[in-house]
Amino acid sequence: MQVKSTRLFMALLVLLLGMASQSCVGYKDLVTFNAIDNVPENLISDSTIQVTPNPRFEDYKIRPYDQLMIKINAFDGSTEEFLNREFGVAQGTPNIRNLPEDIYFRSVSVSDSGTIILPLLEEIEVEGLSVLELKARLDESYKPYLRFVSTNVKLANMRVTVLGEVAKPGVFYLYQEKNTILDAIGFAGDFTEFSNRKRVRMIRQTEDGSKTVFLNLSRPEFTATEFFYVQPQDMIYVEPLKAKSFDVSSESVGLVFSAVSLGALLANIFIK
Repeated sequence: MQVKSTRLFMALLVLLLGMASQSCVGYKDLVTFNAIDNVPENLISDSTIQVTPNPRFEDYKIRPYDQLMIKINAFDGSTEEFLNREFGVAQGTPNIRNLPEDIYFRSVSVSDSGTIILPLLEEIEVEGLSVLELKARLDESYKPYLRFVSTNVKLANMRVTVLGEVAKPGVFYLYQEKNTILDAIGFAGDFTEFSNRKRVRMIRQTEDGSKTVFLNLSRPEFTATEFFYVQPQDMIYVEPLKAKSFDVSSESVGLVFSAVSLGALLANIFIK
């Protein structure tokens, strides 16, 4: 009887040790860009570790249902007032809160046919244009109506969704011309200890539908791909490591350890 109890206890102990070993997350799994050879041991190295080609940034092309912030400025007073308005420093200009709801109600929506309607102008085809190309077209279109006209066009719906193994998942608005996937993950509070950096899923809306790719962020070469820079409506999902399902620090595993210890103690008492 005692031999059977001892064997049972040893079997349970081996099982729990196996679960603990599976729950361990390796050091390399915790580091982004970890697949680099010949990393120097000293803090500062005179040699270059690795050179990655700069990715080509493709200007975003306007699509239906995009939101555009369009400012139209023209000369109708003193030169100083005109320049102040042009650079957004006019006295008495109200403070602008860049909240999503404010941006939505102050922006111009692109119709499902890829057009917008502005004062003095007829319906304008904007689908397929970059914001710089649209600015040039608007400047030319307004010349017959306004003196020294200058327009400013910004994309208002530059938002991405970051979910999965990040500290603060959610929807984030990015107010820069060029934003990388690392910027988006940084806004989400960085990776958690159970994030799988070798399998980061990105879902991107294209003309042909949703396109899903898997990115390996352990290799610096991914920065040279077209997916290094995020686009509006991108969805990023960071998959968990398998070790998360065997997290030794979870309460359930702690309860298992306690139950096994209690069972071993009771078995030892009854046997004696």
